[in-house]
Amino acid sequence: MKRLASGFTLLEAVIAMAIFAMGAAALYGWVNTNLIALSRADQITQRSISVENAIDFMLSVDPEADPKGEAYIGTLHISWSISQPAYSGDVYDDQNQKTINRAALYPAEITLKRDGKWLYTFEMSLLGVKKVREIDEVIFN
Repeated sequence: MKRLASGFTLLEAVIAMAIFAMGAAALYGWVNTNLIALSRADQITQRSISVENAIDFMLSVDPEADPKGEAYIGTLHISWSISQPAYSGDVYDDQNQKTINRAALYPAEITLKRDGKWLYTFEMSLLGVKKVREIDEVIFN
């Protein structure tokens, strides 16, 4: 009678390890790709939140009083530079009558940094309103 060999031969063990290594390498590549994509998505989300915060802040800036400046919102550093108005004109009321104000649209360049590192630069227009007449001039003209 023949005895049956029990266990694996060395060749079978090497082949099994090679198959396992190929599967593990494919799994590692897939996980690594997903981690890179997740990191990019997180960066985009952080940038988007930072831009939204900067826009909200810039809406409170008077472009005539503060043509250049900087501010901090937590760790977010906002710096801006406002150019000469792209448009300027009288403000009219709902009856198409001149008011005491003049409005202008100012182009602004905003730069965002976090922890000293550049994050994003964008442009937006800011509305500036300035009193240019007395109420008597408007009523009696």
